[in-house]
Amino acid sequence: MIYPKLNLGGIYQTEFDKRLFRIIGYDEYEVFYDCLWDNNKWIFSGNFTGKSIFFRMARTLFSQKSKFIEVLPLSDKEFKYFRPDLPLRFGRTNKVNWNTINTDDLTFLKNKFSPQKINTNKIIIVPYGPKGALKKGITIENLNKHINQFEIIKQAIKIQESENNQISNGIGFYRLGYEKGLPRYAIGEFIDQANILTK
Repeated sequence: MIYPKLNLGGIYQTEFDKRLFRIIGYDEYEVFYDCLWDNNKWIFSGNFTGKSIFFRMARTLFSQKSKFIEVLPLSDKEFKYFRPDLPLRFGRTNKVNWNTINTDDLTFLKNKFSPQKINTNKIIIVPYGPKGALKKGITIENLNKHINQFEIIKQAIKIQESENNQISNGIGFYRLGYEKGLPRYAIGEFIDQANILTK
């Protein structure tokens, strides 16, 4: 599929909201965006304390329903917090499930995800409870410059099991936003709650 060009930092007017949207991250499937309040301030930019969950939309919908206005490039501080260079999702497979991972599953996961690294040595992962609610985030850290996805999965197994004993439909991690200046990801299933990517 050929996608219309998008601009990081691009400001757009959509058909379904009078407020302006500004792209703070995207990939071939999904767009993360900031929104301009009536007081002429962006919701996320300049509000870096605490934690955030970025606004998101399927890329196809955003492209079809928005009109480009101009580019306001991300500042160094915005890039530091928004981290548009990081994956919007990773560690996805429907071959294993949280709470049933055995030795053979670990071998499969190691072979598949150890070579895949993330361009940071510290992230926060957030487990979900039996009713789907997000729980307290846990910091995952590696002394090297990059942390590989298998290391995150191994730690997430214990974290997720401590919060929820239900068997999942596959596994995956999905970018939420930031917390304490660190990239924040939700532990999830193969299909994310937004149903943006289903395969």
